[in-house]
Amino acid sequence: MFGFHWVYVAIIAAVIVLVVLLATLLGNARRKRVRKALGLPENSRLSEKEAHAFRAFEDTDAKLRKTFPKMSDTQRRVIARDVLRDKGLLPKKK
Repeated sequence: MFGFHWVYVAIIAAVIVLVVLLATLLGNARRKRVRKALGLPENSRLSEKEAHAFRAFEDTDAKLRKTFPKMSDTQRRVIARDVLRDKGLLPKKK
């Protein structure tokens, strides 16, 4: 009977580890997509200005997602990039 308790604890611990790992992977994948959409380096540290633009893009994207829930991700990202360009946080289009 004592041995079965360890099996349950091990299964629960494995599930918790898998959930945390999945959440981390999804968060990193989302950050990479946003960095790619902004034209920022995907795997390196961001400068202070780039980090500010990244946070502003995420905030603008979240606001647009709430305001226009049926808008596609591509349209929402284009609008968010345009807003950040107007604010001067991203370089202007050539």
